[in-house]
Amino acid sequence: MQRNGSSRTWLSLAALAGVGLTLCGPAQAVPAGNGVMQGQGFDACTAPSTSTMQKWWSGTPWSWIGVYIGGNSRACSQPNLTSSWFNTTYAQGWRYELLWVGPQAPCTSFAHRFSSDTATAYQQGKTEAIAAYNALKALGFGTALNTPVTYDMEAYPNSSSCRAAVKSFMQGWVDQLAVAPAQVSGVYGSACGTYLSDYASMARPPRFINAADWDLDHSTWHLSCISSSYWVNNQRFKQFRGDHNETWGGVTINIDSNCANGPTASGGHLFPNSSCIVK
Repeated sequence: MQRNGSSRTWLSLAALAGVGLTLCGPAQAVPAGNGVMQGQGFDACTAPSTSTMQKWWSGTPWSWIGVYIGGNSRACSQPNLTSSWFNTTYAQGWRYELLWVGPQAPCTSFAHRFSSDTATAYQQGKTEAIAAYNALKALGFGTALNTPVTYDMEAYPNSSSCRAAVKSFMQGWVDQLAVAPAQVSGVYGSACGTYLSDYASMARPPRFINAADWDLDHSTWHLSCISSSYWVNNQRFKQFRGDHNETWGGVTINIDSNCANGPTASGGHLFPNSSCIVK
């Protein structure tokens, strides 16, 4: 999810967006809410140590990290992921995409799948949203409003019944996250293989998308299978390169590379000349 340019000068949009960033007591690890991020970031299966995060911050392209906060389909353990980790990395300058990896489409071979019945799938989507919110609280986000949370929906076979079930599940996710204290619902998936365009026609679409489209083109406007008229108001992330190793500060991590023009948790950074926002 990489930032353009050699300068670390940025403008946070949190205040402009009307998002409160006041700590809400000792349990609050990081400021509440979100801000617009327009720059480069990465995600790693396991959250790196705080010392590694500092090495990957100074003199690097990155300004945010995708963090897998939970879900029964999450692939890796998270020994570093605590409220203290968020507090320390936030102070270093990092902002976050928070990803929830719950059950997957019923037509896949994943160990955990939701129902092919649309009514049941809708309720299961709501259940996952509640679980994700509880994870936010456990990580120190408290009852903060407007924290973006992304559902990781992996690619699945093209079948009309399966696509209908996924849309219903995602509607439950969106609707439950909108319940007070409301959070900001997002979805990650393959630009084509997760049929992200389907979600634009939902009664209440996700507030933002993160599309995996490994064409090495940084622009969040250049997404295969997704109309340029969908999610146009700082509502796009793009994963432009899949699993690979990178070394910064003498430390190597296996990552996906991403670009953002959308909301990240605990504020955002603006890079007006970023390759992430070129149309």
